[in-house]
Amino acid sequence: MKVHPAVKQFTITSFLALSVTACTSQPNVEKPIAVNKPVYVEPAVVQEKAYSEPEPEVISAVINNGIIDIPVLENAQIFAEFSDTLPAVLNYFTTAAEPQVIDFYTQAFGEAYSQERKHGRLTLKYMQAEEIMRVVISQQDNKRQVDVIIDTKS
Repeated sequence: MKVHPAVKQFTITSFLALSVTACTSQPNVEKPIAVNKPVYVEPAVVQEKAYSEPEPEVISAVINNGIIDIPVLENAQIFAEFSDTLPAVLNYFTTAAEPQVIDFYTQAFGEAYSQERKHGRLTLKYMQAEEIMRVVISQQDNKRQVDVIIDTKS
């Protein structure tokens, strides 16, 4: 059988290239880990948290765990209350004198940041957490009408 010299040359060249490639390539072999070197593995740290009752969420003097509880004087005759959501409103009559009403709400809400008297009505404004509390005191015959409005700052 007669082989064309160009095919013969191509076959020999291909064989040589394949041989050179096979001899020079190195397989990916991982190096073995040295046996005499200790391997340190850091222990897992587990922090145990002591169980405690969850703290009740207190937003202000009137909102505790989502319940709006507007403080009123002991002898209050409530005639309107809308305290399911903010803004919340509570209206009542009392026989207490104006200074007693002021003292009561100062103890409940802290010091008023604003005090204004217009048309015989005294308006006190308080602020705690995210709420603004407004207390309006007005004279109604021999009683005082107290209107308490609770709203958010925004």
